[in-house]
Amino acid sequence: MSSLRFCLCLLLAAVSLSAAAQQVQSVPPPALLQIYRDPVKPSRMTEYSRIESEAALACAHASTWPYLAAQTMTGPQEVWFISGFDSYDAMEHSAEPFARNAALTAELNRLLEAKGNLVEDPRAVFAHYREDLSGNAPLIQPRTRFFTVTMVTVHPGHERDFEGIHRALRAARQRTGAADNRVVYQVASGMPRNTYLIFSAHRSLQKAGAALDPAVDEYAADVDDSTRNRLDDYTRVSIQSSETWIFSVSPAMSNPAGEWIADDPQFWRSSPLLQQSSPAKRPAESSAR
Repeated sequence: MSSLRFCLCLLLAAVSLSAAAQQVQSVPPPALLQIYRDPVKPSRMTEYSRIESEAALACAHASTWPYLAAQTMTGPQEVWFISGFDSYDAMEHSAEPFARNAALTAELNRLLEAKGNLVEDPRAVFAHYREDLSGNAPLIQPRTRFFTVTMVTVHPGHERDFEGIHRALRAARQRTGAADNRVVYQVASGMPRNTYLIFSAHRSLQKAGAALDPAVDEYAADVDDSTRNRLDDYTRVSIQSSETWIFSVSPAMSNPAGEWIADDPQFWRSSPLLQQSSPAKRPAESSAR
């Protein structure tokens, strides 16, 4: 398979996170995350969305596994496609269904060429799940409509200081049984390795915005004054830069899993899977979350 076709498969085979709805809270985030970042040129999002909707419809007709697209509401104008895998071997094998379907490959290649002048410098990022730094939530929760993603660049050599912040917060919230919505990944390739991505899923924009309220002390309810002071010191020493973007899930550019639709049918009714004229087979559940 050519490198172009492999990249296309990664772009369109983006997030296989389809555990049964009743089991979703117990499903851990995938060990390996692949993020395909599409920076969309100014004033070209409408045309871009139309092309990606056609791609989603092609995948629905071909009964490929489900994927989710998320569009930035803040920060640069980008669309992220996210894939979850248990290993690099599983990632490699994920392209096989596309390789076996010549008609699908031809259609997706056509669409890839059609959107070539709508995007700038797309990139693929691989990141490893850091369970030791994360909370107790899955990457995608029931009725997820928004995400906040914090991109943290750590001063080289101060990774342990930064990780100490999140280990302490994780331990404090585990002791109290408090909800912890953080899912932390460390970049392995495609961005500097001293970059961490902190995902949090939200059901509404209000909840996503509330999580960014600068008046909220992230540690106030979880740690004592001494620990808070230590965490503040770690923050000052370790973090070079930190930026949080809000993303909205895009039904129009997604090929959703069956349980996502069942859980939130009003939200997903604009997805190509539901808009297509003839019923498609329900996407098969995958072991990649």
